[in-house]
Amino acid sequence: MMKKRTALITIGIMVLLLLSLFFIYRFYFAKPSAFPPDEQLAEQMNNVFPKANVETIQDTIKLDTEHVFVPFQSSDNHYGASYWIWERNEWKPAKIDTLGKPMIWNIDSENPSASHIVWNLHPSDGISKADFYLIRKRSYFISRGEHTYIPRIQMKESVNFGEESYGVLALPDDWRSFMTETTEMASEQKLNTAFTNILTDKNIFIGWMPLNDHHKVTYPEHSVNGNSFNHSYIDIGFVGMVDKDELEK
Repeated sequence: MMKKRTALITIGIMVLLLLSLFFIYRFYFAKPSAFPPDEQLAEQMNNVFPKANVETIQDTIKLDTEHVFVPFQSSDNHYGASYWIWERNEWKPAKIDTLGKPMIWNIDSENPSASHIVWNLHPSDGISKADFYLIRKRSYFISRGEHTYIPRIQMKESVNFGEESYGVLALPDDWRSFMTETTEMASEQKLNTAFTNILTDKNIFIGWMPLNDHHKVTYPEHSVNGNSFNHSYIDIGFVGMVDKDELEK
């Protein structure tokens, strides 16, 4: 009788263990399911963030298997942006912005170069092109008696927006190489310039210069100062405007 009871207890423990492993796998490691249809996306966003007033899903842009950028138009004629992630066995909007100013989204916390610049600009702003910049300011410091000078870096990538109000720009190869090399060098030398998030180093930033059809700088007044909703943590940062005085030829 005792052996039978012990066997039943052992079997019960094994079943519970297998069930636990199954649910852990399903909850944390299962492959993403198909991305929801537009109607479901709009309904889900409006449920968690009514201020979004999502009316039309403009597109679903897959950055990788677990990150999708979804620009949308609201019922009050705003052009917004949402950032979807696969988390705990479901697709969810990690962040919703009622206006679509450029943001930089790093989809791999261990690799700063795995970042994308995303936007959804209001057509009324008349922005047809943008120059994006990766800039590292000059700096100089002394550490452990060693003098170190870090030269300025200025990289530019021009993007024509075309007819669509939204877009995604994967970082250019030279930007990615620079960021990877900078991170590796900082890690080796244990300098303060190391960054796992692209915006944590005050001397390195990404900015943009919005331009109209006449190649004149124009302020995106209909695409800034909106409302935001954050549902889950994602590594995302603001892309600020760059003034001509900040640039060097």
